[in-house]
Amino acid sequence: MKFLSVISLCFLLCLCVHSVLSQNANTPPRGWNSYDSFSWIITEEQYLQNAQIISDQLLSQYGYEYAVVDYLWYRSLSGGSNSRGNDCIDEWGRMHPDAKRWPSSVGWNGFKNVADKVHGMGLKFGIHLMAGISTQAYDANTPILDTTTGKAYEESGKVWHAKDIGIPERACKWMDKGFMALNVTSGAGKAFLKSLYQLYTSWGLDFVKLDCVFGEDLDFDEITYVSQILKDNKSPIVFSLSPGVGATPDMAKKINGVVNTYRVTGDDWDQWSQVVSHFDVARDFAAANLIGAQGLNGKSWPDLDMLPFGWLTDPADNEGPHRLTNLNLVEQQTQMTLWCMAKSPIIYGGDLRNLDSWTKDGVIINPTLLFINSNSSNNTEACESFLLLLGRIFFSSIVAEGSSNGIRAWIATGNNGGQTPQGRISTLLFSI
Repeated sequence: MKFLSVISLCFLLCLCVHSVLSQNANTPPRGWNSYDSFSWIITEEQYLQNAQIISDQLLSQYGYEYAVVDYLWYRSLSGGSNSRGNDCIDEWGRMHPDAKRWPSSVGWNGFKNVADKVHGMGLKFGIHLMAGISTQAYDANTPILDTTTGKAYEESGKVWHAKDIGIPERACKWMDKGFMALNVTSGAGKAFLKSLYQLYTSWGLDFVKLDCVFGEDLDFDEITYVSQILKDNKSPIVFSLSPGVGATPDMAKKINGVVNTYRVTGDDWDQWSQVVSHFDVARDFAAANLIGAQGLNGKSWPDLDMLPFGWLTDPADNEGPHRLTNLNLVEQQTQMTLWCMAKSPIIYGGDLRNLDSWTKDGVIINPTLLFINSNSSNNTEACESFLLLLGRIFFSSIVAEGSSNGIRAWIATGNNGGQTPQGRISTLLFSI
């Protein structure tokens, strides 16, 4: 295995601490997500413990402001990650938290109490949602709520139900037993989504991660309609898409203006080969001028996925955090550096209850990298001739004449964010 070494050639070297404002995603969002450490089995107690640590250890001063509950918060532990019929849904086919794991939701209270506690910590609350409609609602043929009347949706003299809008032949590729696409072009399909997001925004949402809707599961109709609903919400909500399998810059250009972040790879876990594969992806989306492009009520950002550092679980596991990341310290620094230089959202995935000082101080709150992540522009991978020049200067022993030999370099200029002189250059050099 080749390790990636990093040299900072910063003509601008920002060692100051900077508080990042990511309202409306004017900078790449930053926070914590439960998936890498808890898969789908996280409890209310475990989630709030992690959120409290963000607040107590002042990570929020470095822009880590979102605490996101990842998928299947509505599924009973008696089920599995791709089971059928184990979800908590109401009479209108909408998911509610599993009360055994989320006791404050008893009585159809949803996440309101949890969101209030998170807001009381000075943080912002987010949840993961699956696109379409649940198979359980389809099987039960639940009626569709008309939010304007509070009754079942009627059109053309007919009361509409889940089986009128669900599309079984378009089941989610990675959770085919759990969810399917819906007909968003119909009035009933729109009514279902409106009732869904009216419920969830009433809980106090600040961040929505919508899954099985981008990449190879692209559903442009649902993305645009959900965006319209969120745009009209009284308070700003960051709109994030997942997954990124098969995502391309051309695909991103069709949706970036109506979202805030969108995954551009499949799930990133703690394997060095996966880190290396992100260099080409980051390069391509930067070259397409998609970093910081227009987004929903602000800007949009290609998302390289969470940072699998610290204490983790395994993909689709039914076990919480039980092992240390497979990435060594240099590899973690390298991943953090690329993510910041490419201006990806910075979402930590490890269990914060076991956050060690090296990971915290040496990687995830590195002030120079975080400053670049929020306060730089024109971020791009350098051209071949520039790579060769830098490589000969700093890696002369491994750079052959006329060949960059695995060296990658990113460059960026300072923006006018108030603390970075306009036009100063930051260069980060990698050797893989």
